[in-house]
Amino acid sequence: MIKQSSHVFSPARRTTLKTTGAALCAGMLPLAATTGWAQPRAARYRRPNATGTKAGARMLDSYTRAVRAMLALPPEDPRNWYRQAVIHTLDCPHGNWWFLPWHRGYLGWFEQVCRELSKDPYFALPYWDWTTEPRLPARMFDDVLDPNHHAYIANASGFEQRLKAAIANAGYWTSPNGVFNRRSQYGQLLTRKTRFDADLLFDIVAHPAGRMFHEQPGARGMRRERPDFTAAVIDAVSPATIRSALAAPDFTTFASPKSSNHATSAGFGILEGRPHNSVHRCVGSLDCNLSGSRGFMADMLSPVDPVFFLHHANMDRLWDVWTRKQLVLGQPILPAGVELRSDLPDEQKPPEETSTDYYRWAREPMLFFVDSKGKPVNQTRAEDYAAMAAFDYDYEAGAGEEVVIQATSQPQARMARRVYAGRVTSRLGQGRRSASAVVQAPAGALEQAAATGATLVAVLTLNFPQMTHNPFVVTLNGPDDPGQVDTNSPFFLGTIVMFGHHEGHGELSYALPLGDKLARLRAARAMPPDGALRLRVAPMKTAESHHHGMDGADAIELLDVRIEAY
Repeated sequence: MIKQSSHVFSPARRTTLKTTGAALCAGMLPLAATTGWAQPRAARYRRPNATGTKAGARMLDSYTRAVRAMLALPPEDPRNWYRQAVIHTLDCPHGNWWFLPWHRGYLGWFEQVCRELSKDPYFALPYWDWTTEPRLPARMFDDVLDPNHHAYIANASGFEQRLKAAIANAGYWTSPNGVFNRRSQYGQLLTRKTRFDADLLFDIVAHPAGRMFHEQPGARGMRRERPDFTAAVIDAVSPATIRSALAAPDFTTFASPKSSNHATSAGFGILEGRPHNSVHRCVGSLDCNLSGSRGFMADMLSPVDPVFFLHHANMDRLWDVWTRKQLVLGQPILPAGVELRSDLPDEQKPPEETSTDYYRWAREPMLFFVDSKGKPVNQTRAEDYAAMAAFDYDYEAGAGEEVVIQATSQPQARMARRVYAGRVTSRLGQGRRSASAVVQAPAGALEQAAATGATLVAVLTLNFPQMTHNPFVVTLNGPDDPGQVDTNSPFFLGTIVMFGHHEGHGELSYALPLGDKLARLRAARAMPPDGALRLRVAPMKTAESHHHGMDGADAIELLDVRIEAY
């Protein structure tokens, strides 16, 4: 594990912020005014690494006090621990370009609740740097930082008894003034097919395909005696994966694809699809503990497990790293069209502004957050969470920070994105049969791109005919039988991991880093003479069935494969 500095504020980072933030934002005044990028000063709060520093240990102490206090609050108080978790269940976006700002808002307001209830005016939410520490921190098994602690509700019937009335009376379930409005809480819930409180409780405590509430002693899948990640999850959080994610040249590539609203999934960028989903599943399911237990972190009520907030603080930290790298390189940090943003009222804005990606992204409603007193907040749009200045915090340095340093010392010209289309050769994957495709790039094109420092990514578009909970494995130029490929094989490309109550269904895209995997293939002399790349997708449990007696019932349809270089 890399031990981080415990300085209150990193001088090197302060210099970076001053020189890049001030200089580059000078010509971006409308953006700077709304997102705070022009502030070169140190933030008021510093979120520390949860392990390896005195600051992290101190914040975990305050976090423990805050969690205990929230668990003790009556359910009628919106700051109650379970009421906070239900916000995520009601409204959280996944698989689209609102994933990052929504979680920034969620963490920011939650942090203020913790600050209030812990009685620590300096509290800043610690983050779990799973790249440098690919195991659950030992402190997360202590006291109320473990959801199996006796202070938590032990079973689903207890949750329904304690929370039913509070959820029914929360004010979510009616239209304001009796007039329906999609941009109201009720309108947003209907977008998610949640009609009334009984729908929500059904999903949490009674859904026959898998309820969201996980009873003790299985409230967390991962156990103290098995805190380590599997090889597949270590690959998902590896430095190579993080560097590929941080290399994204624009916001939608870095975040996740555009969708019609934040209740609809369109696909997963590297950051969300790889480390985010894999860590959720590892902590919350049998993927890492092999015990058959499925805990809160594997589903949409995941904030019941306190490690959720440390996990997402690291995701937010990596967004900040990417943003600062972009600023150093003079590249965009938000969706296209932000430069046209004006302070005019919406009804007076010109079509040139209202037709931009940024305008649509910025106006998406985020309506369920509450402040440190439990009151609804006034910041109700995605644009309110475009920058960390919304909550006046920054981060202690962690994995990935080197990309900012490299961009400062060795800036490179941005290359045009190149796309190499593939051809699907076997559409359906099920049981021991893989879906497959081949990509034939021009001779030497991928090698040349890699030699010039380009990032190579495989993007697969898949259709899940039915909702599936199980992960899939993607192989590269490997054998037809996925059972012959494990994570140590040069043919292993990555995993496609499901997260959430409804999990994978419909058409979704997934981005998988390709660069280091191509290097492994070449080292193993497994590249064919024609340079073609053959990708295969199969249920992961099919590949594991040789060893664990699992079946391979899940089906997948491969619609498209392409390789991108940027």
